[in-house]
Amino acid sequence: MPVFREEQRYPRWVYLLAAAAFFGALFAEAVETLSSGRGGGPYEWIPGVLGATAGMLILNLLFMATEVTRTELVVTMGRFFPLYRRRVALADILEVRAVTYRPLRDAGGWGIRWGRFEGSRCAFLNARGDRGVFLNLRNGKRLIIGSQNAEALAEAVSREAGLSAQV
Repeated sequence: MPVFREEQRYPRWVYLLAAAAFFGALFAEAVETLSSGRGGGPYEWIPGVLGATAGMLILNLLFMATEVTRTELVVTMGRFFPLYRRRVALADILEVRAVTYRPLRDAGGWGIRWGRFEGSRCAFLNARGDRGVFLNLRNGKRLIIGSQNAEALAEAVSREAGLSAQV
């Protein structure tokens, strides 16, 4: 049972861009098929199915859920079926604090990223915005989890992990 849950979606323009690319590719394939005079081949449906599958995978990934339970923090990418899941045991967290970071400069954008934060290597899991929760882990790894409510997430993690949150 989660003590904290946050769901994030990417900005609307990302969905519109993905849809435009998907339908543009379908349209281009249809125009190319009609103009070349091809038709009736037994395997002509394969590009359409592969394109539709790729489009669904991309749209599925444009969703991030963060949950804090009594024992772990779980970040999932994927709405209908998770394609990425990161679990962090609360006992492995040494430091928690809400931070403001620069997604483009520090991590190269949004999503599942690796970059630098405060001069050291860091992993980033984010969907939008420039706020998140910084975690320093026992194994020396550093992680920033993007959040639209970073203070509440930091407070929930620190409370369940028995740490003091720095906001």
